[in-house]
Amino acid sequence: MANQTKPILPLSLEKKPLELIKPSKYTPSETLSLSTLDNDLFNEVMYATIYVFKANEKNQKDPVPLLRKALSELLVYYYPLSGKLMRRESDRKLQLVFSGEGVPFEVATASLNLSSLNYIENLDDQVALRLVPEIEIDYDSKVSYHPLALQVTKFACGGFTIGTALTHAVCDGFGVAQIIHALTELAAGKSEPTVQPVWQRERLVGQFDNEPAKVPGGHITSLLATSPYIPTSDMVTETINIRAGNIKRLKDSVMRECEYPKEGFTTYEVLSSCIWKARSRALKLNLDGITVLGVAVGIRHVLDPPLPQGFYGNAYIDVYIELTVRELQEASISDIVKHVKKAKKTAYDKGYLEEELKNTERLMRDDVKFEGVSDGLLFLTDWRNIGWFGSMDFGWNEPVNLRPLTEQKSAVHIGMVLKPSQLDPSMEGGVKVIMTLPRVAMVDFKREMDAMNKLYY
Repeated sequence: MANQTKPILPLSLEKKPLELIKPSKYTPSETLSLSTLDNDLFNEVMYATIYVFKANEKNQKDPVPLLRKALSELLVYYYPLSGKLMRRESDRKLQLVFSGEGVPFEVATASLNLSSLNYIENLDDQVALRLVPEIEIDYDSKVSYHPLALQVTKFACGGFTIGTALTHAVCDGFGVAQIIHALTELAAGKSEPTVQPVWQRERLVGQFDNEPAKVPGGHITSLLATSPYIPTSDMVTETINIRAGNIKRLKDSVMRECEYPKEGFTTYEVLSSCIWKARSRALKLNLDGITVLGVAVGIRHVLDPPLPQGFYGNAYIDVYIELTVRELQEASISDIVKHVKKAKKTAYDKGYLEEELKNTERLMRDDVKFEGVSDGLLFLTDWRNIGWFGSMDFGWNEPVNLRPLTEQKSAVHIGMVLKPSQLDPSMEGGVKVIMTLPRVAMVDFKREMDAMNKLYY
């Protein structure tokens, strides 16, 4: 497992005036309601993602005019994204109001070459954020913010980045991938997106009742584990590469320990178990406290009929595994993997989904959320199979790297599993894990991950 430290490098940008890109054709003027999952308070954050394209010697075109035109065409199909998010006065729920204002679009130039930044692979988060458009978010105003903004940054080498800011309240990871793929298809000259967008948010609206809200984690608030390293302002984000061979050995070892069950284990199930255990040790969580692993599970196929391919709203629910730190540390990886697999299966139960939708409505109605100590809470999201790479070539081949960014205040509780960048051929079939931890804990976390790898070598 190779570890990489992010250098803090100067990145001076020259920005042109902000543009607002409108749909290229007439689109309906209407107000659209969002689903219960869209309205989840935890989804009112911005996705920031950077797509990195190397220079193409055979293509000397300027990507900016292509992307500007493609964005205007995209908004004919995804016209809700050119509106603004507004809260209804009656129940404070979000809705998209199409006002024809358009999508913020910025163009920047940098004097550096992308290679000097290692194609954004290890760039400090705060520096990388300069490659993403800033969106002013005022959650309490009547008209709060644009759901989408783009920034194209051109580098001296001829390469460029596309930085997107897209609100989680409008789409999940699949939705983000669908939108960016549609944009690059149109930039490549297609007359329309291969996958046509579908709204259908009403299919994921929970029923109202008078039951009290169940706050996730509320039943164990006083029992949650704490770390001597949190809170701190000295946080670091690092990328840990895990090669395909190491993953195979881990999975083979788990299968042997479980005496080769009929149902195998996924890469996510095995890696999440290793990462959860290593993180709890690195943070020195108190042994009698409870630590929680949160897993986002897609439920597109759970509905009857399943959600159509073009649906780009939130279509996942969270499931949780709760163990005392002592139980987690004493458990084998194979034991933890079984807990993860069992928890994921609960999300596929229609009754569980209906109850989750109802409870989310109750939480919004009562305006309550979890406010306990969250040192031992880890949400580990899997970005590998949501359609990121494979169809984004619009003249500069596929992006060589993809870099999601997380809000600083929540980053310590979020880990991301992604496909590796295309810069290192030896990483083919492997994964990269992005984690944020207190600096002193990060040293121990990498040591724990290396030790775990050697144990199963």
